[in-house]
Amino acid sequence: MNFDFEKYIVLLERRLSLLRLLAQLYVDCRKDFVSMNIDKMYARIGEQEDLCRQIQALHPAIDSLQQTCAKQLGFEPRDLASSPEGAPWAERLRRLMLEMGETQAEVGRLNQIHAAYLRRSRKTIHMLMNSLGIGALTYATCMENSAVPGQTSEKG
Repeated sequence: MNFDFEKYIVLLERRLSLLRLLAQLYVDCRKDFVSMNIDKMYARIGEQEDLCRQIQALHPAIDSLQQTCAKQLGFEPRDLASSPEGAPWAERLRRLMLEMGETQAEVGRLNQIHAAYLRRSRKTIHMLMNSLGIGALTYATCMENSAVPGQTSEKG
């Protein structure tokens, strides 16, 4: 039974570690947005996607072990602390879940900020594209007009 609890806690700690890495990537990506480093932004977004996939992959194993541990003890996880055998696990699990909640809240907050950066970037890109589109017509007309006198002087 202790092996299952240990395995369960290790998986939760792995998830917590990945969430912390994801939070750091959000912070690092913000720096790349401010400096307008497109290559680094794309790289960080790719890393974020990879971490999200890793976190997602842990869910089935965590759910399965959570159910296994509860069945082995013959009671619900909330009763774990009242059992002499489960008290140390309960305290470790309680601390881990508290950290997990705080980290998930921070990742959620950083994700909202990141999404706002992406929305603003999209608006900026649309404005620049519209500006370039308007300017392209103006400069294309100027280029055509300046090419005509150059051709006549060469012929004459």
